[in-house]
This record gives sequence, C-alpha cells and structure tokens, in this order.
Amino acid sequence: MKKKCILILITFILLIIIGVIIFKVFNNEPKFEVKFKTRIKDIEKDFKSKDIIGWIQVQGTNIDYPITEEKRILGLTSTEDLEHLWLSNQYIDGFNRKAFYGHNIRNVSSNPIIVDPTHKGFEQLLSFTDYNFAKNNLYIQYTHDGKDEIYKIYAVSFQYNAIENGYSYYGADVENYIEKAKKDSIYDYDIDVNEKDEIIALITCTRYYGTGSKNQYRVDARKIRENENITKYKVEKNKNYDIIREDREN
Repeated sequence: MKKKCILILITFILLIIIGVIIFKVFNNEPKFEVKFKTRIKDIEKDFKSKDIIGWIQVQGTNIDYPITEEKRILGLTSTEDLEHLWLSNQYIDGFNRKAFYGHNIRNVSSNPIIVDPTHKGFEQLLSFTDYNFAKNNLYIQYTHDGKDEIYKIYAVSFQYNAIENGYSYYGADVENYIEKAKKDSIYDYDIDVNEKDEIIALITCTRYYGTGSKNQYRVDARKIRENENITKYKVEKNKNYDIIREDREN
C-alpha cells in the first residue's frame, strides 16, 4: 500500500512538471517591459534655440522628442522642423486635455509602414494600425514640470473630416470626449477611463483615405492612477479595425 501511494505521488509530481513544461513551451511570450529614458534634464536645456516645455516618448517607436508651444511649424526646411512636437491645450468645461501635434511627411498611405527607423516626427505613430504592434505597445511617457509621467493608451482612431468639422472632439464635454475617442477607436482597450483622469492625445495628419481627405489620426491615453501598476493589458480588434482593413485592401 505504501509503495502504491509513493508511486501515485511520484506520478502526480511528474504530471505537474510536464504540465509546467508544456505551459512554458506554448506560452513562450517575451516578457512585457516598458523602458523610457528620463528627459527632465533635457527639458531644462535649450533645444536649437527653441524653448522646451515637455517631452514625449512612445513605447515601441522612435518617437522621443521635445515639445514646444509653437502652434505651427512653417517651411519644413530642415530636419530640425521635424524633430520636435508642439502642444495645444484644449480646455473643455474646466477639463484640461493636452493635444500634441507632430508632422507625418512620408507615412501617409492606406498601407502604413510599421516602425521604419528613418521616420521622423509622428510618422511611426501609424505603427499602431498594426494589431500585433498595438497589443504589445501600450504606454506613453510625458515628461513635464520636473516629472516623468506614464500614460496608458486607450484609443487609436481616425477622425474623419476633422478639419472641415472644426476638430469636433474639442467641443465635447469630458465624458463625451472619452466616449467618442473609444467609439472611434479601431481597438477595444481593457482599461477604465473617466472624467477624473488626465488625458493626452497624440495627433498627426494622414491620407489613409486619399489625398483629398481632411482626416486626422490620433492616439489617446490617460495617466496611470495612484498605486496602478504598469502591466500588459488586453487589446482586441473591433468593427472599426475591420473597416479600415477592408478599405486598405480595396
């Protein structure tokens, strides 16, 4: 009887070991890591005669640029014009949502290039149209006022005819703004967003729907909350993703 019990115990242990091995083999996903550089000291310096008020880094991309308060960069006569972003504060019923704009010169087609190292400005922002990229890159770092703050992406979308419609997101109250961003998103992100969150939007131009379109492309994110961990969270494609894929293929 004793030998039988020992045999059963050994068999049970072996089954556990085999189960663990099988789990690791079939779930051999790379460890999820979020690594950003601190840019506090860089902000304190002058960047090519332009005053820096902040810095943006986007996980998985080469977007690692200073922010100025310039509304528009004219001319585009040098690489310098592409290598910084500009800030527009949008105040909605007392709610401060920061919108950061960057140029997209080359990655504007209906078949965006994913993570091209030669891209400048916000061109690599279009990498989020690729599902595999989006589900593995979830965070943005916004450095300002002596702090490195981490934000969680909750929406990736095309805002149709944004210029003709007078940037319709801006006129919404906080709840409607968040609801519209999530409704238009090509992914469903498994995170909660509400009117108490600090919100940022990264915005650039696109000709995904043709050279005559006046659309914008945007990535919305909210600041991580107190005691909230930086972890990988669930991202699912939705009907909007299917629509843009169909448009791309047609």
